[in-house]
Amino acid sequence: MIFNGLRGVGKTVLLNQLADSAREDGWIVAKVEADASGSRMPFRNQVAQSLNVSLRQVQGKGRKSSRVKAALRTFKSFSLKAAPDGTLSVGIEFDADRGRADTGSLQADLTDLALDLGGAAIELDCGVALFIDEMQHLNAEELAAICQTCHEAGQQNMPFFVIGAGLPNLPGVLAGARSYAERLFRYVTIGALSPIEAAAALTRPAEQEGVEWTKEATAMVLDAASGYPYFLQEFGSAAWDTATDSPIDSEDAAEGIRVGKARLDDGFFRSRWERAAPAERDYMTAMAVDGDAHSQSGEVARRLGKLPTQLGPVRARLIAKGLVYAPEHGMIAFTVPGMTAFIARQPNGEPASS
Repeated sequence: MIFNGLRGVGKTVLLNQLADSAREDGWIVAKVEADASGSRMPFRNQVAQSLNVSLRQVQGKGRKSSRVKAALRTFKSFSLKAAPDGTLSVGIEFDADRGRADTGSLQADLTDLALDLGGAAIELDCGVALFIDEMQHLNAEELAAICQTCHEAGQQNMPFFVIGAGLPNLPGVLAGARSYAERLFRYVTIGALSPIEAAAALTRPAEQEGVEWTKEATAMVLDAASGYPYFLQEFGSAAWDTATDSPIDSEDAAEGIRVGKARLDDGFFRSRWERAAPAERDYMTAMAVDGDAHSQSGEVARRLGKLPTQLGPVRARLIAKGLVYAPEHGMIAFTVPGMTAFIARQPNGEPASS
């Protein structure tokens, strides 16, 4: 299953909740984050490191099971290929299975590992789940390996599952890695909450503490947040801190929105803006002319007095940094809701230095 959507809609929270639920049910669980930094640990190492805790617990449960033993030996092989010094398989008492998950090819080795873990899970009456956040940042080899592994596990009816989360371009990135990815995963788009859902998210936690919101105050925050969960959280929190008694009224809401926007500007938005080089900021400022609508790459180039080919590297760097994405060919859009409004709120249409 793949969750995709803009930043601030709750994908990571959802992924963490599902991982916690799987652990509580006794599943074999690994969770990794494929961030865009150049210092990211290789995917094989991330998987081995995260699986180690789960498999140490499995080791105690399934000592008499031949499938569990086989899975632990395969994991040892997989982890030793990532870290020959054994640091990623500490506590796994079984010897590596030579010839299994030790080819050095991530595609072949991850498939071996998934199939053997799936066999162990059948013996233990559970499942295996690999959770991957920021999945769009995996490279082509890693994405291809995941697709191949899921395909093979499905063919052999093994209880091995990948649950990923990423930006709206993730389905296209996966399709580029393997053409059959579109039918391999269930894609779920996570977007803004409906007015009813947003109102519940804002008012129910307060009700549990014996505090009410007036209809006017609720409507003001819902309008300012446009249904985005993170914005609701910021505005609602600030309004709560402002209010001196119940109900939270329109004056409290107005101050909460003002404080919340300032917090977003100083943190959520500015942290992303400052990751961009000057030429990249110029590109985003040109995009902001279109408001919340997607921009045409050619039109952005025209506004900057450049040819689209000249701005190709700038656009590619912004995509690599996760600041923009390409919803379709020739189009570009912000990954952060409200970024255009952030730029418009600044003097001369450009954010001042913090």
